[in-house]
Amino acid sequence: MSMSGSAMARIVGIQTVIQFVIDFSASLIVARLLSPHELGAFSIALAAVMIAQTLRSAGINMFLVSAPELDQTRIRTALGLAMIASFGFALLIFAAAPLIAAFYRAAVIADVLRIVAFTYLLAPFQVLAHGLLNRALRFKAIMAATLAGAATSGGTAVALAFLGWGTLSMAYATLAGGIVSLGVMLASRPAGFVFRPALVHWRSISSFTGWVLGSTLLNQIGPRLNELFVGRSLGIAPAAFLDRAEMLPRMLWNYAAPPVLSILAPLVAHEMRRGVDARTTLLLRMRLFGCIFSPIMIGIATQSAPILIGLYGWQWQASIAPAPWVCVAAAITGQFVVLGASLSGLGHARPLFLLSICEQGARVVMLAMLSRTDIVLVAIGTVGVSLVYAAAAIRLGARLKLFTVREVLASLMPSIAICAVVAAAGIAIDMARGGGIPAHPIPAVIEAAAILAVVWIAALFVFQRSVITALWKLVRH
Repeated sequence: MSMSGSAMARIVGIQTVIQFVIDFSASLIVARLLSPHELGAFSIALAAVMIAQTLRSAGINMFLVSAPELDQTRIRTALGLAMIASFGFALLIFAAAPLIAAFYRAAVIADVLRIVAFTYLLAPFQVLAHGLLNRALRFKAIMAATLAGAATSGGTAVALAFLGWGTLSMAYATLAGGIVSLGVMLASRPAGFVFRPALVHWRSISSFTGWVLGSTLLNQIGPRLNELFVGRSLGIAPAAFLDRAEMLPRMLWNYAAPPVLSILAPLVAHEMRRGVDARTTLLLRMRLFGCIFSPIMIGIATQSAPILIGLYGWQWQASIAPAPWVCVAAAITGQFVVLGASLSGLGHARPLFLLSICEQGARVVMLAMLSRTDIVLVAIGTVGVSLVYAAAAIRLGARLKLFTVREVLASLMPSIAICAVVAAAGIAIDMARGGGIPAHPIPAVIEAAAILAVVWIAALFVFQRSVITALWKLVRH
């Protein structure tokens, strides 16, 4: 990665760490203040409107990042398309809220959805400001807006939950965080930002964003399908337990994948405009990310029981059994985050859509078979879905001539070896303390994390020393 890429990585790395601390701390406190049913109701409410959550941006952010040229007319058209989509869905959700609440037999879901609908009024301006800042590689401004929004959202959620607002505390926190984040982005004065919409170039922009929307929609639907199917088949509480198990990979996934995407998509688009061959850097970036993300996910899988109980309390014991499986599934999928980000930057919207079709089609088949059985079997099924996604991603990259199958398998072997070493160490730690849940879970997690960190670094020296070199350069410079 170039020096400019290293600088971007440092900024986004700082943002990721701070945001993780804010969100993680707020999540921990709220999980102890609210019941599984209250948290489950909020999760299902968001899952029920996932399509609108995705379509409200109209794919504008990726257009703003990857478009070869931008002028005021195109920017105004992008805003106009985003406003039509977002405002329309706001009205639809507000009107449909009672029906969705009745379907899930939880009246509070209607109140959550009405509050969430107001966030859609902010979305067009958020997307426009974020896209323009991203295109200009102004990651410091994005970091300030993201952290301000996260701090506001976390603080609001904790305060309202403490005051007894229940499920609504999460909904109002989402709205408050969005308002503050938009305010900070506007204060950064993104070049080209407008308030007045237009529809002059709607045909040309829509032809690009259609595939982006389809791919993004499928990727947003997928993670929430588990809760929707289980919530309807087994009830809200089992859906909440599965959601809490999925929080372990989601915590890392939400803080690892978006930063990679936020750097790589605009960086690859910038490199493409300068004539840089993406093939020369793709495999290296995939190997480096895989050697970092996947072993950490495997380590979390081996220590999922004390992590869940130590963080969220004993009322979440039913989340323990499915947790390792969803972590393994995330470790498999995480190998290909870099490929997806690079394809976005290269403008390969249609292939990304087809890849998403493969993954989410496999997920629907799995859930149709297993959602009425048990959340553990559903979690095991997610591993199969991840394997389907991995095979499809390798085939796609090979067909686009970004790599050969032999090259990508060779590139992934160091990560697989490191994951195996970390898994063996994690299992040994669990066996050494007698299995089960330690009497003092937090100290046990800290001790295990320290040991696994040493094992991971040692494995990097053996199988992929270049990761150590890259991390050292990142910190040093």
